[in-house]
Amino acid sequence: MKSSMINAKTRISELIKANPLVIDSLVELNPNFSKLRNPILRSLLARRVSISDACAIAGCKFSDFMDKMTLIGFTTDREVDLSVAKDHGNITAANTTGGFKVVELDVRPVIASGSDPLELILKSSKSLKDNECLKIINTFEPVPLINLLSKQGFRSWSERAEKDLVYTWFVKDEVNHVIPKHPTAKDNLLFNGSEFERMLDFFGPPRTRTIDVTGLEMPQPMISILENLSRLGKDEALFVYHKKLPVNLLPELEERGFKYFIKNCPDGKVNMLICKV
Repeated sequence: MKSSMINAKTRISELIKANPLVIDSLVELNPNFSKLRNPILRSLLARRVSISDACAIAGCKFSDFMDKMTLIGFTTDREVDLSVAKDHGNITAANTTGGFKVVELDVRPVIASGSDPLELILKSSKSLKDNECLKIINTFEPVPLINLLSKQGFRSWSERAEKDLVYTWFVKDEVNHVIPKHPTAKDNLLFNGSEFERMLDFFGPPRTRTIDVTGLEMPQPMISILENLSRLGKDEALFVYHKKLPVNLLPELEERGFKYFIKNCPDGKVNMLICKV
């Protein structure tokens, strides 16, 4: 394997792709990493979790993680240790339920079925009333979800009840409640009508690739879209026929630096146009 430079922000999926010894080495380091041997959990977590996030989830030291990766051939950049717990506006155990009505969501059956619970979680968080908090039940601390919802104005707190049982509470910030942002081209949000058509005309047929994922079962639509985007030229756009708004795909597009434009269709389906920023 060619030596690869990694740092705290490197995604676990990149490590696994670069070196097949990664999973076994991490399980040897900390048994909590055995979740990566589960193909469903690996698919959900690896592409979203960085090394620093993984250390927080598994409860291991950043330095120990990097030492293990060095042993199997990686070159490590340790200048910035991001494994220190981030402040997500944490709330204490005493006030997670005090004054709040708990809306409980157990995502373990969803994950066990092979589905991604992100869309369900986001729907639940958006429907919360001011006097309610969302309690997520999972087998691990959902660090990527915590990071995502913190950007949307949520505070959180996690409790490991048992070895494979973690409760995570989310409440809206007391001052800055979650208010949907008004769509603007600059903010990379959703568009209908003229803006979508304007971008479609801008790229035109010669620079637009088209795929139809309406007949695919989860999680194949996301996989197909991301694979096609990896082959997209600098001045090209990807036109996607989708059966619904792919809520769990949107954060991935933003993280990878893509802009997306979405047009709702009369039959409930959506058309997407995705391009590189």
